[in-house]
Amino acid sequence: MIAAKFRIMTIEQRAVRGTAENFVICDTQKSYSENLFRRLSEKLSGYFQFHVFHDIENLKIAAKSMQVNILLIGEEYGKEDRDEIPARQKYLLIGEKIPNERSPTEIPFFRYQSVSSMLKLLLQENSEVQTHQIQLVSDRSQTVKANVNGLIGIYSPVHRIGKTRFAMRMGRVLSESIPTLYLNLEGYSGLNYYLPEESGMNLGDLLYYMKQESINPVWKISTLISHMNGVDYIAPIRAEQDFREVTKEEWNQLLDLILEKSIYKVIILDLGDTVDGLYDLLGRCSKVYTPYIEEGAAKAKLNQYEENLRSAGYGEILKKTVRRRMGKPRNPVALEASASKITEFPDRERKS
Repeated sequence: MIAAKFRIMTIEQRAVRGTAENFVICDTQKSYSENLFRRLSEKLSGYFQFHVFHDIENLKIAAKSMQVNILLIGEEYGKEDRDEIPARQKYLLIGEKIPNERSPTEIPFFRYQSVSSMLKLLLQENSEVQTHQIQLVSDRSQTVKANVNGLIGIYSPVHRIGKTRFAMRMGRVLSESIPTLYLNLEGYSGLNYYLPEESGMNLGDLLYYMKQESINPVWKISTLISHMNGVDYIAPIRAEQDFREVTKEEWNQLLDLILEKSIYKVIILDLGDTVDGLYDLLGRCSKVYTPYIEEGAAKAKLNQYEENLRSAGYGEILKKTVRRRMGKPRNPVALEASASKITEFPDRERKS
């Protein structure tokens, strides 16, 4: 995630040709606006100068010296303040319903929609060059969506073979084309080995907010997202005992909330043995990847796991499972190359 310590955060994407137009985001929700900025600037690199504000008074000052072409502004700011900022296209970032206090020129813009939907709406009146750029992004996203969507499960009964590293590299590859979120559902994730140690809120907090009628968990999703090395993620539950107390019904409710109300179209589930309802979660996945190694004990565990699925009535999981042979010792370059092929599903992969 882009860290912003200043009251005004301005990051520019230079135009490839001609003068870039000014694309301004002004929102009180810092995590959301910075995530949105990052995604839009990646998709539209070279066509706009992007500016992010969290203080509308600073935006008013800046608007006196620059032309605002496209403005996304949060509904939290008062109508009178919003009206002071001229813009060719003005979009009002809203939650779940359209506010009564808005100007006729403000187009309601739902916060938690997919980036591809945002792009189509935002740039439908812009130049052919930008429209072409949108089409390229849309075409690439549709290619990926044809292969992966919803939940992708990563699970193996064989441990310490690079499963989490593989899952995170998969997240990085997919994020280039489709909004992807990585979630670690292991009792002992050890995620601080791969990512900065998190001392703030985590998945446990989001589960708590879901139970509170006075708190909107949809808004909380955006505040809990972290970003590192091209991967969006929510920090896992730190206490193993707390993790064990989460029921499969709560996990399913959480996943439904993210898929239905956030910008993410794919969730990569890095699953461990102690998650409640493991087989049910695997059953929900559109694709399941099972890493393994060519070693006697590992093969015995894999065969036992597959037999357990069949005997427990979850044999359908095996039809959408792709085994991934992992090298040992692990080779990070090979792992990334393996993850980069996930959108292809080549015939040479051995399916269960």
